[in-house]
Amino acid sequence: MKKIFKVNLYFLVILIIEILAPLLLRPFYIKIGLLDTRLILLFNHIILFLLPAIIYLLLTKSSFKETLKLNKLELKNILLIMLLAFIVQPIMTFFSLISTFFFNNEIGAFITEITSTPYILLLALVALLPAITEEITIRGIVLSGYDDKNKYVAAIITGLFFGILHLDPQQFLYATVLGFIMALAVRITNSIFASMIIHFIVNGTSVTMAKIANYVTKALAVSNETTELTLKNISYSEKITLVIIYGSIAIIFAAISFAIIYALEKINSKKKVEDVGISTVACNNKNERIINIPFILSIILYIVIMIRTV
Repeated sequence: MKKIFKVNLYFLVILIIEILAPLLLRPFYIKIGLLDTRLILLFNHIILFLLPAIIYLLLTKSSFKETLKLNKLELKNILLIMLLAFIVQPIMTFFSLISTFFFNNEIGAFITEITSTPYILLLALVALLPAITEEITIRGIVLSGYDDKNKYVAAIITGLFFGILHLDPQQFLYATVLGFIMALAVRITNSIFASMIIHFIVNGTSVTMAKIANYVTKALAVSNETTELTLKNISYSEKITLVIIYGSIAIIFAAISFAIIYALEKINSKKKVEDVGISTVACNNKNERIINIPFILSIILYIVIMIRTV
């Protein structure tokens, strides 16, 4: 089985599991008395992402280290990646804003629901956990199948998969953009820890802001739904104004982001890890098609689920 077909099939299986598992697990959780949303989140990530990844690596007899790119990062890389994690957030805000005009912010509502959780535990569940499980899935296993492809092509496809993985139309745009940037970071540094750091900081920032907002909301007795309702019901001209303002900011930060990515490329080009073209692996799959049956089925399945959800 060819590399890209194999990882696209793996993603399709994960997507199906992600859709069906909650329906099967919910009765089980209720039966054993597991009703805590936070514990359910933990077990879901283990069952949906970690266990399939381990099974895949064992069945395919793949090297954990090579497939997941478990390579150390130099301090220069870490500092640039941390900076990149903060710089990309205004870009994400812009795409999130556009999505919020049309869809409910379910993840925002979920985080608000669990903000009473102690901060460290909240950070572990919403930032650290997905930074491990989702990264192993997308920037680990799936991205490894695109090792023989141009890094930008690989980043676009895995970015799209990352957007789909969230199964939330409001998250799709910004998750896809973030996935693209994180895939580039991994390909350039040859380390999954690059995307794990970015993922943790991005989610951690959201958690921190939600926690602060919760304190302010309690202090001022303001409804958490006010901002969401306002964004969905403002006039067309006001939406255009917001798009122009946030879009302009996003363009500036996008330029800075790619300057950081360029700096990462310069640093890592000396170690010959900036592009797959110089990989020690023979490029037998360089001409393999990206658009295959698992890829098409994943797209169709996602569209169907989103139509039913909306």
